[in-house]
Amino acid sequence: MSPESSSTESRAVSRARGSSQRAAARAQRSRGTSRAAILLRVVLVVVLIASGGGLAWWAFHPRPAADEANVPEGTTQSPTLALFDRVTVSGRVGATPTIEIKAPLEVDGFKARVLEEGSGREITEGSPVLVSVTAFDGTSGRMLSESGRPQMSLGIVGSGQIDDDLSRLVTGKREGTRVLAFRSITMGDGSPNTIEVDVVDILPSIATGTPVDASVGPMSVEMSPDGPIISHIDTLPGGVTTQTLIKGDGVQVHEDDRVVAQFTVLGWTDGTVRVSTWETGVPEVINLGTAMKGLATALVDQKVGSRLAITIPPDLAAGDDTLCVVIDILGTEPGAATNGDQTPQS
Repeated sequence: MSPESSSTESRAVSRARGSSQRAAARAQRSRGTSRAAILLRVVLVVVLIASGGGLAWWAFHPRPAADEANVPEGTTQSPTLALFDRVTVSGRVGATPTIEIKAPLEVDGFKARVLEEGSGREITEGSPVLVSVTAFDGTSGRMLSESGRPQMSLGIVGSGQIDDDLSRLVTGKREGTRVLAFRSITMGDGSPNTIEVDVVDILPSIATGTPVDASVGPMSVEMSPDGPIISHIDTLPGGVTTQTLIKGDGVQVHEDDRVVAQFTVLGWTDGTVRVSTWETGVPEVINLGTAMKGLATALVDQKVGSRLAITIPPDLAAGDDTLCVVIDILGTEPGAATNGDQTPQS
């Protein structure tokens, strides 16, 4: 065989071998692709089965709603109410409130929330504050005050004159604010703790009723930052006179009550200011059981929030001159045993 024929044959064999190798490679890739496709199908089937199982479980075992998840076993739906939503308070700030307990109360310690924001003077450390507290039994909702009226608490914040919890509660708040508070009270005899519900009103330090026409009467009054500026007619009144400058709509003053008030007392003849709470801005307590008879007579049946201009003749006052009194009635509570003009305790 010639060298040329041999070379041609060798090239043919090489081409045949190359074609066979390429065919084998294609077959190998085809088999790999087929196995990958089968594996992918298997994975998809498994995923679908798992997903279907999960959906089926969710359908037959739904998650509890948020308001059901924390319902204690054996209780009704109402105990899931938030603590401060379990009590409804009715009545305006400064009036005697009523409450409705919608669900059992569970309280540890002392908790409070503002129900209504006031717009009056801000209560700060060292400032005077007048607070009306109405206490209720946390189980029955019964008012704890035997008189059926709130208890007044008057003092300087941070001075120890009022309860520490009460001082912390009112600091930073404004006059006219109403607060709902819960207290867990430990009984000394080993009995279970009791819960007290307190409605706390921070009362204004000046009259807040409706101004009325007071042009008829022996006295004229203008208010300044330092208190009332008083003038009067020339003719001396023959007895006790009362002019309403501002008409309040709060609690009515009863005989022998203890009245919290801002007041100025002026001598009719000499025009000298005998005493004025406006000099300090701190209200004082007038015990009607021991007060001047003319003043007590004028205050009975008046309402908290009122400002009055009163004249009192000598025989019903201090005995030396007719007195001119301008008084703001800020609060009232039943009088205790006669103990002078002492600050009511909380």
